[in-house]
Amino acid sequence: MSATSKLLMISMVIAATLLYSVVERRKIEALQTRSLDPILKTMPEIEILDVYQDIPLNQASILKEGERGVFVHIWGTWCAPCEAELPDFVDFAAKFENQGVRFVLLAVNDEYDKVKSFVETRLKRIPENITIALDAEGKTMIPFGTVKVPETYLFGSDLKTLTKFVGPQDWRLAGFVERTNRLLRESRK
Repeated sequence: MSATSKLLMISMVIAATLLYSVVERRKIEALQTRSLDPILKTMPEIEILDVYQDIPLNQASILKEGERGVFVHIWGTWCAPCEAELPDFVDFAAKFENQGVRFVLLAVNDEYDKVKSFVETRLKRIPENITIALDAEGKTMIPFGTVKVPETYLFGSDLKTLTKFVGPQDWRLAGFVERTNRLLRESRK
C-alpha cells in the first residue's frame, strides 16, 4: 500500500470519527433540552396496608405532619434485584431519620407473611421514618405507571413528584443524599 493510500485511509477514519462524534453530541444535547417534567405529576390515590401496624394507608395518611417529603419504594420479596438493593435503601433512609423524610417500602404482588419474614431476617434495623407496606394484588402499580420493580419515587410535602428512580440503585453513593436534600429544598420554594 502506498503512502498516499495510507494517508487517504487515515483521513477517512478521522472524518468518520468526527462525523460520528457530532451525531452523538447532538443526541445528547437533545436529551438535555427535553423537558424533565415527570409523567406522574403527583402521588396517586392508593390503598395499601401498613404491615406492622396492620392499618390501611392511603395517599393522605402516608406523609406525617411537618415532614418534608416521602419516598415510595416499590419492590417485592420475589424480585432478586429488589432483595439485593433493599438493605442499602434502608441504610439510605436511616440518614434521613430525623430530617422529616418518610420512606414507604411498598411490597407489591406479595404475601404478608413473606414480607414480614423478609424484613425480620434480612434487614438489621428499621429506622422510625420507614413504613413497611403491602399491596398484595399489585393494584398500585397501575396508577404509579410501574411495570417493573424496583422503582422509587420521591414526592415533596405537597405530594408532587420530584423524581423517579427506575431499577436498582446504589443507594450508598453520597450523591443520593445530596440530590434528595436539594430536590426537597427546591420544592419548598
